[in-house]
Amino acid sequence: MKNPHYICTGGCGGVSEEQKNCGAEDCKNYDMPLEECKCTDGRHIPE
Repeated sequence: MKNPHYICTGGCGGVSEEQKNCGAEDCKNYDMPLEECKCTDGRHIPE
């Protein structure tokens, strides 16, 4: 993934191409903003 994308760091593993809030009701970061991720290897480590 070379394009900017957004990840949830609350444990649900959510990934989105749009900046939005986590939608997984069972995640500890539910309804919190996803963090920008610019990984190039698909490992989704936030910067």
